[in-house]
Amino acid sequence: MTTPTAATPARLAPEGPGRPASGTRFTDRLRGSGTAAALASAVLSMAAYCIGMAAHGTYPFGQGSRAMNDLRNQYVPFHAHLWDLQHGTAQGDLFFNWQSGYGNGFLGEFFTYLANPFSLLTGLFPREYADLPVFLVTLLSTGLAAAVMTVFLGRLRPGSPWLRALLGTGYAVCGWTLIEGGIVPMWMWGLVAFPLLCIAADFCLTERRWVLGTLFFALCWYANFYSAAMATIGAVLVLLLRLAVTDADWRTRGRVMWRASTMAVAGLLLAAPAVLVSGLASAQAQPSDSYVVSVATEPLTFLGLLLPGTVPEPAAPNVFAGVLVLLLVLALPFQSRVRVRERAAWPALIVLTALSFVWTPTAKIWQGFTLPHGSPFRESFVLSGLLVMAAWICLAHMPRRRALLGGAVLLGGVLLLTRGTQPVNTYAVRGTLVGGAVVTALLLLYAGGLRRWARTLVVGALALSTLALTSYAVYGTHVEFDPARRGYTEASTLNRLAHDTREAAAAHQDWPRSRTGITPGIFVTNNDPMLLGIQAGGYYSSYVTKEAATGLRDLGIGYAMGGRNLRTAGDPFLHALFGTGTLLEKAPDGRGVTARDVPALPLFSLRSPGTDQAYGAPAGSVWAHRQAALGAKVYTVPALKYEKGPVGGHVPAGRQLGQPAKGEAWSTFSAQCTPGDQAFLYAPGFYGQSVGDGGEVQNNTAHPPVVLNPVKPLGTVPADGTFRFALGATRPGQVLPDDAVGCLNPKAFNTAVQAVRSASPTPDRVDVGGHSIEARLPEGATGTAVVATPAIQGWTCSVNGGAARTPVSYQGLLGVPLGAGADRVSCSYTPPGLKPGLAATGLGALAVAGVLARPLWRRRRRRDA
Repeated sequence: MTTPTAATPARLAPEGPGRPASGTRFTDRLRGSGTAAALASAVLSMAAYCIGMAAHGTYPFGQGSRAMNDLRNQYVPFHAHLWDLQHGTAQGDLFFNWQSGYGNGFLGEFFTYLANPFSLLTGLFPREYADLPVFLVTLLSTGLAAAVMTVFLGRLRPGSPWLRALLGTGYAVCGWTLIEGGIVPMWMWGLVAFPLLCIAADFCLTERRWVLGTLFFALCWYANFYSAAMATIGAVLVLLLRLAVTDADWRTRGRVMWRASTMAVAGLLLAAPAVLVSGLASAQAQPSDSYVVSVATEPLTFLGLLLPGTVPEPAAPNVFAGVLVLLLVLALPFQSRVRVRERAAWPALIVLTALSFVWTPTAKIWQGFTLPHGSPFRESFVLSGLLVMAAWICLAHMPRRRALLGGAVLLGGVLLLTRGTQPVNTYAVRGTLVGGAVVTALLLLYAGGLRRWARTLVVGALALSTLALTSYAVYGTHVEFDPARRGYTEASTLNRLAHDTREAAAAHQDWPRSRTGITPGIFVTNNDPMLLGIQAGGYYSSYVTKEAATGLRDLGIGYAMGGRNLRTAGDPFLHALFGTGTLLEKAPDGRGVTARDVPALPLFSLRSPGTDQAYGAPAGSVWAHRQAALGAKVYTVPALKYEKGPVGGHVPAGRQLGQPAKGEAWSTFSAQCTPGDQAFLYAPGFYGQSVGDGGEVQNNTAHPPVVLNPVKPLGTVPADGTFRFALGATRPGQVLPDDAVGCLNPKAFNTAVQAVRSASPTPDRVDVGGHSIEARLPEGATGTAVVATPAIQGWTCSVNGGAARTPVSYQGLLGVPLGAGADRVSCSYTPPGLKPGLAATGLGALAVAGVLARPLWRRRRRRDA
């Protein structure tokens, strides 16, 4: 890979006040760009963010909740698991997580959720305060984004570093930060990445610092490839605009694009493990295409979102960047000191970028060629950045009064046009009216030819107004987007229940001899295993594999998000099958958490040849899969008899259920089972309530194919063997499957579990590593070795030290055929994509080393000559 030499003179970057000559050292360039101003921008943005939250009383400044949506269910539990990894207390390592969903790969999650460098601060705090470092990830990313944008604006155009610091603040505390990034900490690196990649592109314009630009590119894609992809698109657009408005010839422009291309390729090679591992994890994940997301946004709604403090409902692009930024953008068309081509190019780019957010084909490009299931405007920070850059182009040329007054008139027009739209609330109107008047007056003073000390006072007043207006926008946004209005009352994720459960788990931990699980009565987040330090079925991630979701569904676990949110198992069979020997549950008096031992298989067990069969259960039913997985007959699947209540006819899939009228009895059915059996219902698509003789009413909330019910208890079969249960369907058109009920024989079940335990290696003969497991078997063992973890891609196993081979799926579990006989089995997990990713990183490192070594090689040749 060849690049222009380090001695190539700058051709496209203008020099002038605030812009050092191209030959100075990089540290001098940073100093010339206003390092102090960049730090001031960081402090100003973080202060405004904290002041606004404190005024509202939001955690960590009050009892207002941040524990909402995915911040609660994903990001805090993932950071708690990161704490465990940093302190060596996790069950697993960076490659594999034994705790969630009974075992899944973890490196893809690390790159996606935890690679923001500020996430590493988690280990410095007590684990019970994991919410705080997660907040700091957002806060510190905000400050860094403000500082980096301040530096880039100085490279975009010379001018006062203190004024561009104010614009950097507007960028960092933009609407996207407050609504999207603030509760999704890993995306906050995209806010940093956009101006950082623009600086890398600026290196291409000056034809210098190729290596440093490459490292910037690699850092952005490593820290969060998802938001970095959006930031890269934005940086490319800015680079193309800067090339379009320059007077350089096409040869020079081509050289810049070549330099940028090689920089991007080398940077991607360096970050290849993060990109490939995460990309393959996404490709292998359970499909979740059941949602239809629209990006359509009313024009006036979009326009109104330029006003600070607006909160769209439903989702729309959150793009405001402060009154100062908006006023200057609107003044740019009147700014006669800016070349016409720039006055036309920047507004055109802003408008085209805005339109690309709300047109489905281009919106998919921003999102990685597919629309997400949550907010479809995750790239909005790019438009906020473009607004800030256009504002700086206007301000750096010191707009005349006519331009400022023209911008103020347009600002008033925007407010009048959008005042009645949904996102424009009272706080947005007040902030725009007061802020617009104050900022316009201060800018008019600044443009009036004041002396230096007076201009300094005006800049100070602008800084104070920016702090006040930004804090007010943060406060107004938190009021309008208050989690309490959405049912979130806990200030933090790690509440009292979490504390009690974690203490009980630590007191009864027996890993890897057996797992410690929880009953469905304990629920803190969708990722309780990582949060609470247990090993259970609950798991919520974009990277739940197809194999895990399908295999566990066939065994009767419930899930949501189309399979990407596995629910905690609640029946004794799954506990036993996956080696859960201890169950934690709420104390009967509701105070504290208690533990009880339950029968369970070991983590590593053996199945005799020929035991993988249905044992009379209907083929393909959950009962057939379960008996085949255990290798014994433990269920009876009775025929169902209709008793009374609203019900339709029999259809091929089962009994058509009627929807009860008000006050009418439920649909009742009966079945014949052995007295004393435990009856269970598996109606994965049923929505309504179910209850059996003497049992508790169970809520069923299925919404196929997005949400499916787990196996649920109905009660104990009475002495006469006739078991009755009732269903209260609350949606029309539902069907009760003919094989919906299975009766578990407790005695046969305990006997089968004990038989498998007796035939399996004792725990002292099984070694469990962070991403490996090895067992010494009884001499001449045959059949199949089964590891109580989903059979996902990435595992390789060897028997008797032989060649590594891919294991099989044993009813969804990891299975290793032993052949004629074996005495040792070892398995290891390697994240798919890691090896080629590391190879690509090696190539990228060679390219960077070659560029670094080239000047040395040229000097040596000159000496030899």
